[in-house]
Amino acid sequence: MAQKVVTSILDDIDGSDAAETVRFALDGKAYEIDLSAAHAKKFRKSLDPYVKAARKVRKTRGRNGRG
Repeated sequence: MAQKVVTSILDDIDGSDAAETVRFALDGKAYEIDLSAAHAKKFRKSLDPYVKAARKVRKTRGRNGRG
């Protein structure tokens, strides 16, 4: 018997179909959220002034010398 498994990703804000998973970090904690295209655009637009004023941080090496 053949089976077809379908995984749907839903927008974490309103439960509609999600277009992407957005990853971000704040206060040393990493997060991810599944968002529709409209919510992802709104999220990025709301962060835009802060991103433009911020400095990019390079990855630092751990104590064992590996990235």
